[in-house]
Amino acid sequence: MKIYKNITIAFAVAICLTACELMFIEEPGKSPIAIFENFWQTFKDDYGLFEERNIDWDANYETYRPQVNNNTSDAELYTILTEMIAPFEDGHVALMAMPHGAFDANKYLRDRIEDELFDLSMIKQNYLDESTVVEGAKFVYGKIKLHNIAYIFFDVFRADAVKLDEMWKAFPDVNGYIVDLRHNNGGDVSFSYSFLGKFIQEDKFFLRSKTKNGRGANDYSPWFNWYLKKQNPYIAKPLIILTDRYTVSAAERMVMAAKTLPNAIIMGDTTNGTFGTKVSRELVNGWTFAYSIQKVEMFDGKSYEGIGLSPDVWVKNEVQEMKQGIDRTLQTAINKLY
Repeated sequence: MKIYKNITIAFAVAICLTACELMFIEEPGKSPIAIFENFWQTFKDDYGLFEERNIDWDANYETYRPQVNNNTSDAELYTILTEMIAPFEDGHVALMAMPHGAFDANKYLRDRIEDELFDLSMIKQNYLDESTVVEGAKFVYGKIKLHNIAYIFFDVFRADAVKLDEMWKAFPDVNGYIVDLRHNNGGDVSFSYSFLGKFIQEDKFFLRSKTKNGRGANDYSPWFNWYLKKQNPYIAKPLIILTDRYTVSAAERMVMAAKTLPNAIIMGDTTNGTFGTKVSRELVNGWTFAYSIQKVEMFDGKSYEGIGLSPDVWVKNEVQEMKQGIDRTLQTAINKLY
């Protein structure tokens, strides 16, 4: 019995030693190769816009997979992954890999191109009647100085978007409304529909969407049709929507809806061109990444992914005028409603 007992103990010790040794060996799933494979395969299975974005993801693999091995540093891997997604130009594609960086695939969001052409502080100071201003963390509304025109700006669509209705109730007798979607970061556009619905007298179909729901290239849900429902009371007044290259995601869906309104004018610059719903995933090393899983087509049957929505009236601010306190886009809208 003693002999067997000693053998058993020795065997158990050997297992423990082996287990302890494994603790010091990097888990296969955390190797640079495994992380790369996981990242690439997730896009392969779930990303919904390869065709619209003109991306050959298999060719992308052939280019970048040979650059990764088990000795690839985190900094090198970050560079490789960001180079892979840069061609998407999708405002919903991003990699967050601190402390190495946070990378947006869309050049406007990443490089803040012409970011200086919008200045909310200047608008509040030079254009809004201070006695009428209502302001929150993500919105501001009030009347334009010396003009019977209501103005509202949103930084992002959340529950605060119901302030659209609040603004209308505060200024029911104005000549018209300006909704500023420049530099709007998206969110949940459904909060805006009750306001927009007051500008129509019959329901309007404005977009359809389908969502990636399987690993196959053609695995999507059926198309879902989105309708703007008429609301009471009807507002028979002009509505101007201001846009720029930072009008993105949910804000662009609001523009699609506004394009069905008989009294609405879209004014400013072309929107960003990022429409589909996004999701986020986490890699085993703690990095997170985001991507689009949805196709969106406007009521005209076209996808504007990567293109953006053109305004009805194109107008763009100029740096020199901004320095003088003049927002040319907003001023053009005021002149239209005055």
